[in-house]
Amino acid sequence: MRWLIVGHGKITSNFIDAARGIGHQVVAVAGRNSERASNFAIKNEIEKSGEDLLLLSEGVDAAYIATPHSKHCNAAITLLENGVPVLCEKPLAVNQREVERMINAAEESKIFLMEAMWTRHLPIYEKVADHIKKGRIGEPKLVEASLGFNSPYDPKSRLWDPKLAGGSLLDVGIYPLTLADLIYETSPEKILSLAELSPDGVDAHLSLLIQYPNSSLAKLGSAINLSLPNGGLIVGESGSIEIPYFWCAQKAFFTQVSNKEEISEPHQINGFEYQIQEVNRCLSEGLTQSPKVSWECSRSMTQLMDQIRHQIGVRYPADSEDQDGI
Repeated sequence: MRWLIVGHGKITSNFIDAARGIGHQVVAVAGRNSERASNFAIKNEIEKSGEDLLLLSEGVDAAYIATPHSKHCNAAITLLENGVPVLCEKPLAVNQREVERMINAAEESKIFLMEAMWTRHLPIYEKVADHIKKGRIGEPKLVEASLGFNSPYDPKSRLWDPKLAGGSLLDVGIYPLTLADLIYETSPEKILSLAELSPDGVDAHLSLLIQYPNSSLAKLGSAINLSLPNGGLIVGESGSIEIPYFWCAQKAFFTQVSNKEEISEPHQINGFEYQIQEVNRCLSEGLTQSPKVSWECSRSMTQLMDQIRHQIGVRYPADSEDQDGI
């Protein structure tokens, strides 16, 4: 496949390495600043660069959007309405209203759209799911997961700026929420959210206690001002599964009584390759959405994060009804 990259932040290097590692091409990069986009293109040996999305999308098979969260919606809609399949970084958009606009654009144009939640594609989770379905840990009753790092406060950076939908929830908190969703495969019944807010009103540190059906619980955390344990644990009635670096996991440890077993699934490249392969598969089969990260999956995750933001009092400019997107 021939790819257009929209945005040129740190995460794009992972995408480029994975795409090229499995034989795909990255042929164009779009950015808000032509000079920066050009420098990025030269550094990464990409043929075309600039600010014009539609011009750069000519002749590509799909686009990967890796801009700040607040720019996802408009970029995706522009591409979808012009027939370009889209793989858009997580979160799919800032809020449910934006997600609905993107899904509507994909439905009306009959063009593929998928949120780039790479964790859902990692092979290790097929083995984790198999262990659970076979009852090897009994019914899962607790999921614990956290992901956090200590980033210096910078009110103009994408992590801290409300205009760019900053904060820990949308940036890394979505990963613990995804792990709980992968394990329980159902919507929460109750949510308790507590947060430390930045001077500008984004969540610097977030703690969640969530109840699922059958009184199963999830204790989740995220931070951009603290280094958290960054691991995942699934506790069942008769065993547990520990997943180090759960968002990019290559191994897991299954424990039952005194028996401990390691299960391993090393990445082919860096873990991004699986979602790229899924886009390729879906397009070859004429699908407009992936069963692994369906539109409903992205919709329900955004609804959940909207609810959490409401509880902790985090609000972005994009949440205003009079805002037309970004």
